[in-house]
Amino acid sequence: MIYRALLEEDFEKLPAVLRVFHSAPGQRRAAGTLSIRRHSAFLAWLVGFPREGEHVPVRLDVLATEDEETWTRSFGDVVRSSTQWAAGGLLMEQAGPLRIAFRIRACEDGLRFESRRAKVWGIPVPLRVEALAHGGETSWEVEVKIAHVGSYRGVMTLKS
Repeated sequence: MIYRALLEEDFEKLPAVLRVFHSAPGQRRAAGTLSIRRHSAFLAWLVGFPREGEHVPVRLDVLATEDEETWTRSFGDVVRSSTQWAAGGLLMEQAGPLRIAFRIRACEDGLRFESRRAKVWGIPVPLRVEALAHGGETSWEVEVKIAHVGSYRGVMTLKS
Protein backbone atom coordinates (compact mmCIF):
# COMPACT_ATOMS: atom_id res chain seq x y z
CA MET A 1 0.00 0.00 0.00
CA ILE A 2 1.35 3.41 -0.91
CA TYR A 3 0.99 5.16 2.47
CA ARG A 4 2.78 2.35 4.31
CA ALA A 5 5.54 2.41 1.68
CA LEU A 6 6.00 6.19 1.91
CA LEU A 7 5.93 6.41 5.71
CA GLU A 8 7.95 3.22 6.27
CA GLU A 9 8.41 2.56 10.03
CA ASP A 10 6.59 5.82 10.88
CA PHE A 11 3.38 4.22 9.60
CA GLU A 12 3.06 2.48 12.98
CA LYS A 13 2.99 5.90 14.71
CA LEU A 14 -0.37 6.73 13.10
CA PRO A 15 -3.54 6.44 15.20
CA ALA A 16 -5.27 3.07 14.70
CA VAL A 17 -8.14 4.44 12.59
CA LEU A 18 -5.69 5.99 10.10
CA ARG A 19 -3.54 2.84 9.99
CA VAL A 20 -6.64 0.77 9.21
CA PHE A 21 -7.89 3.21 6.58
CA HIS A 22 -4.52 3.53 4.83
CA SER A 23 -3.56 -0.13 4.86
CA ALA A 24 -6.68 -2.02 3.79
CA PRO A 25 -6.50 -3.32 0.20
CA GLY A 26 -9.51 -3.07 -2.07
CA GLN A 27 -12.46 -0.81 -1.29
CA ARG A 28 -12.45 1.55 1.71
CA ARG A 29 -15.14 4.01 2.71
CA ALA A 30 -15.59 6.92 5.12
CA ALA A 31 -18.32 9.52 5.61
CA GLY A 32 -18.81 12.71 7.59
CA THR A 33 -19.59 16.41 7.37
CA LEU A 34 -17.40 19.37 6.45
CA SER A 35 -17.41 23.14 6.69
CA ILE A 36 -16.16 24.47 3.36
CA ARG A 37 -14.82 27.97 2.67
CA ARG A 38 -13.81 29.47 -0.69
CA HIS A 39 -11.29 32.31 -0.87
CA SER A 40 -11.47 32.84 -4.65
CA ALA A 41 -14.45 31.64 -6.68
CA PHE A 42 -12.42 31.57 -9.92
CA LEU A 43 -9.46 29.65 -8.48
CA ALA A 44 -11.82 27.29 -6.64
CA TRP A 45 -13.61 26.57 -9.91
CA LEU A 46 -10.30 26.12 -11.76
CA VAL A 47 -9.03 23.39 -9.38
CA GLY A 48 -12.44 21.78 -8.83
CA PHE A 49 -12.83 22.86 -5.21
CA PRO A 50 -16.29 22.11 -3.74
CA ARG A 51 -18.97 24.73 -3.12
CA GLU A 52 -18.93 26.68 0.14
CA GLY A 53 -21.19 25.50 2.96
CA GLU A 54 -21.66 24.38 6.56
CA HIS A 55 -22.34 20.77 7.56
CA VAL A 56 -21.84 19.57 3.98
CA PRO A 57 -22.26 15.78 3.84
CA VAL A 58 -19.17 14.10 2.43
CA ARG A 59 -18.42 10.55 1.39
CA LEU A 60 -14.98 9.18 0.58
CA ASP A 61 -14.57 5.98 -1.42
CA VAL A 62 -11.06 4.65 -2.00
CA LEU A 63 -10.14 1.77 -4.27
CA ALA A 64 -6.61 0.65 -3.39
CA THR A 65 -4.23 -1.58 -5.29
CA GLU A 66 -0.61 -2.24 -4.40
CA ASP A 67 0.63 0.67 -6.55
CA GLU A 68 -2.14 3.28 -6.62
CA GLU A 69 -5.35 4.44 -5.04
CA THR A 70 -8.40 6.02 -6.67
CA TRP A 71 -10.10 8.49 -4.31
CA THR A 72 -13.68 9.54 -5.02
CA ARG A 73 -14.88 12.39 -2.82
CA SER A 74 -18.56 13.32 -2.81
CA PHE A 75 -19.25 16.78 -1.34
CA GLY A 76 -23.05 16.85 -1.25
CA ASP A 77 -23.96 16.27 -4.89
CA VAL A 78 -20.52 17.27 -6.26
CA VAL A 79 -18.20 14.34 -7.00
CA ARG A 80 -14.43 14.69 -7.49
CA SER A 81 -12.06 11.81 -8.28
CA SER A 82 -8.29 11.61 -8.15
CA THR A 83 -5.56 9.01 -8.40
CA GLN A 84 -2.69 8.75 -5.91
CA TRP A 85 0.62 6.89 -6.24
CA ALA A 86 4.14 7.04 -4.80
CA ALA A 87 7.07 8.43 -6.82
CA GLY A 88 10.49 9.57 -5.64
CA GLY A 89 9.48 9.46 -1.96
CA LEU A 90 6.46 11.72 -2.56
CA LEU A 91 2.73 11.09 -2.73
CA MET A 92 1.52 12.13 -6.17
CA GLU A 93 -2.13 13.05 -6.73
CA GLN A 94 -3.72 13.67 -10.13
CA ALA A 95 -7.21 15.16 -10.51
CA GLY A 96 -7.99 16.03 -14.12
CA PRO A 97 -5.27 18.39 -15.38
CA LEU A 98 -4.00 19.11 -11.84
CA ARG A 99 -1.07 17.10 -10.45
CA ILE A 100 0.30 17.73 -6.94
CA ALA A 101 3.34 16.17 -5.25
CA PHE A 102 3.02 15.89 -1.46
CA ARG A 103 5.47 15.13 1.28
CA ILE A 104 3.58 13.12 3.89
CA ARG A 105 4.65 12.41 7.43
CA ALA A 106 3.27 10.89 10.57
CA CYS A 107 2.84 13.42 13.37
CA GLU A 108 1.96 13.03 17.04
CA ASP A 109 -1.67 12.08 16.53
CA GLY A 110 -2.16 11.96 12.81
CA LEU A 111 -0.93 12.49 9.29
CA ARG A 112 0.36 15.70 7.68
CA PHE A 113 0.47 16.50 3.95
CA GLU A 114 2.52 19.39 2.49
CA SER A 115 2.62 20.12 -1.22
CA ARG A 116 6.06 20.32 -2.81
CA ARG A 117 5.05 21.18 -6.37
CA ALA A 118 1.97 21.43 -8.54
CA LYS A 119 1.27 21.46 -12.26
CA VAL A 120 -1.81 22.21 -14.34
CA TRP A 121 -1.69 20.71 -17.84
CA GLY A 122 2.02 20.07 -17.18
CA ILE A 123 2.73 23.74 -16.41
CA PRO A 124 4.18 24.48 -12.94
CA VAL A 125 1.86 26.61 -10.79
CA PRO A 126 2.43 28.17 -7.35
CA LEU A 127 -0.26 26.16 -5.55
CA ARG A 128 0.29 25.53 -1.83
CA VAL A 129 -1.74 22.73 -0.23
CA GLU A 130 -1.59 21.59 3.40
CA ALA A 131 -3.70 18.90 5.01
CA LEU A 132 -3.84 17.36 8.46
CA ALA A 133 -5.76 14.33 9.68
CA HIS A 134 -5.98 13.81 13.47
CA GLY A 135 -7.11 10.30 14.38
CA GLY A 136 -9.38 9.14 17.16
CA GLU A 137 -10.73 5.66 17.89
CA THR A 138 -13.12 5.26 14.95
CA SER A 139 -13.01 8.67 13.29
CA TRP A 140 -10.60 11.44 12.35
CA GLU A 141 -10.67 15.19 12.03
CA VAL A 142 -9.49 16.50 8.70
CA GLU A 143 -8.43 19.99 7.66
CA VAL A 144 -7.35 20.92 4.13
CA LYS A 145 -6.06 24.36 3.16
CA ILE A 146 -5.31 25.46 -0.40
CA ALA A 147 -3.70 28.90 -0.40
CA HIS A 148 -5.84 31.54 -2.16
CA VAL A 149 -8.43 28.87 -3.11
CA GLY A 150 -10.23 27.66 0.02
CA SER A 151 -10.29 25.29 2.96
CA TYR A 152 -12.43 22.65 4.57
CA ARG A 153 -12.53 20.92 7.91
CA GLY A 154 -14.69 18.32 9.58
CA VAL A 155 -14.91 14.80 10.93
CA MET A 156 -14.79 11.56 8.97
CA THR A 157 -15.86 8.14 10.24
CA LEU A 158 -14.67 4.82 8.85
CA LYS A 159 -17.50 2.82 7.27
CA SER A 160 -17.61 -0.89 6.54
